[in-house]
Amino acid sequence: MARRTVYIETYGCALNFADTAIMKTALLNHGYEIVDKIEDADIIIINTCTVRLDTEEKMSKRILALGKYSKEKNKELVVAGCMATAQPYKVKKLAPHAHLVATYNVHRVIEAIEKRIDLLEEPSKPKTLFMPNPRMMLRGLIAEIPLVDGCLGDCSFCITKLARRHVYSRPMEQITSLIQQLVRRGVVEIRLTGQDVAVYGVDIAGRRLLPTLMRKIMDIPGDFMVRIGMMSPDQLEPVLDEFIDALRHPRFFKFVHLPVQSGDDNVLKIMKRRYSVDQYRALVKEIRSKIPGVMIATDIIVGHPGEDEEAFQNTVRLVEELRFERVHLAQYTPRPRTVAAGLPQVPDPVKKKRSKILGEIIARIGLEEHRRFIGSRARVLVVSPGERGGLDAKMFNYMPVILPPNSARPGSWCNVEITDATWYDLRGRVLECTEPG
Repeated sequence: MARRTVYIETYGCALNFADTAIMKTALLNHGYEIVDKIEDADIIIINTCTVRLDTEEKMSKRILALGKYSKEKNKELVVAGCMATAQPYKVKKLAPHAHLVATYNVHRVIEAIEKRIDLLEEPSKPKTLFMPNPRMMLRGLIAEIPLVDGCLGDCSFCITKLARRHVYSRPMEQITSLIQQLVRRGVVEIRLTGQDVAVYGVDIAGRRLLPTLMRKIMDIPGDFMVRIGMMSPDQLEPVLDEFIDALRHPRFFKFVHLPVQSGDDNVLKIMKRRYSVDQYRALVKEIRSKIPGVMIATDIIVGHPGEDEEAFQNTVRLVEELRFERVHLAQYTPRPRTVAAGLPQVPDPVKKKRSKILGEIIARIGLEEHRRFIGSRARVLVVSPGERGGLDAKMFNYMPVILPPNSARPGSWCNVEITDATWYDLRGRVLECTEPG
């Protein structure tokens, strides 16, 4: 009997790509074959995202198209991920014959296919006990390991909370084992991901275990670097000293992703964020004082309900004061079944204007900060071919440096001279390299 074939499309964040790795592992373990072309597949899986309105609209169009295609070609369709979990009724309207798989059931995708059922109920065993095949996690010489699903927050704007409802931490031994296997396969950059990696361990040990895990990772042999994923300020604060001590180790990129979302205390309260602007400012200053050159990345939402002109200007002032090395800027969009969607809304033209103003400030600050590197020398890790040509390399603090094509091999450590800068990255030329392996 011929092996059944599966085609998978994945959208969204690193957690979704990690979930796809889990699904691929389950499929391969049960004798299925993964194919790259949709026309070669018996089964189509789309792993969805719905974090913003424009993302939902994109997903809706794609689900509708795949639904029609799968019916015409007599192929099975599975819709997994955040949209299937948080908005199952909408997905069923778009593709009534599709089988839905919630984020916390991706390890059971075989049941959805073979029993032709939806898997939207909470599982008896969390997917974090399922060991993904390291080969399925590779993206060149980069791999993403999901530390933890879910968070302890209840932000008024967030639909992801509905899709990843509970905290599920992956056992520490499993993470260290995965890292060891990935490094043996030549991976040079490990990204530890999650909705909020600062809460790692609270469900399995009753306390935050991120610094403990980091210390264990220090002892793993091999030439590789680790990037720590996003953390909520209020969840990092209780283990800040331990975290800073661990981050100093050369194994870790000096990179901290700490979303502030707004520079106004009243808006933060409406967002149901559990910290003040002063608390956030103190965290950033403490990290910067103890880790020279650290990159602080943040997220900001403009136009959230409750943001008046004064509140927006408070956010502008915070950006000007803290001069973040990386800002992920988004206009607020109402998400179904969230508190903020039912509040009085900021008009779209106002949101667009504020986004443009803040975007220009972020770009100006980025260019000013990056130009300081021109003419300097740095040691970088070459991680992959660039998306727009050249090579992507990373400095000790995860600052991206674009190198000329074919000037080094991915996996190499290189000494480079910084020759130019944009608001987002640096450009360099290679002086000398140490070959990988």
